[in-house]
Amino acid sequence: QVLNTVLGGYFGSRLMANIREDKGYTYGIGSGMSSLKQSGAIFIATEVGADVCRAALTEIEKEVNLLKTDLISDDELSLVRNYMLGSLLGSLENVMSHADKFKNIYFSGLGYDYFEYYTETIKTITSQRLKELANQYLDYDNFYKVVAGKY
Repeated sequence: QVLNTVLGGYFGSRLMANIREDKGYTYGIGSGMSSLKQSGAIFIATEVGADVCRAALTEIEKEVNLLKTDLISDDELSLVRNYMLGSLLGSLENVMSHADKFKNIYFSGLGYDYFEYYTETIKTITSQRLKELANQYLDYDNFYKVVAGKY
């Protein structure tokens, strides 16, 4: 989750900074994770014009590969940590949101200490570990790329 957030999981992410802010190819781009019981998927989604489609894909590949070669700076990791912990707290605003969190850990077969583990991981994961995870899971050459429209 931390690695995904750095890549494209919030408004200050690398994909947003590059492809929206720097290049102006899109209004929005993001990445996410879909967790299943025995597997999961990471996805990146955006809408760009046909004239910049190839360029956007090149920049996405660049950002994915940078996570595999360069360590995330302490400042960037600190921003992501604060964002993720703040988002978690913000998602616990009422009794229904607490029930939803309980439902998720219950049906996923996780222990009641899951959120303690989750917050501790966010607070302590290192840039080196994130680089290792990027190399383990982010193989751009094996990503499925789906382009709807003119390429």
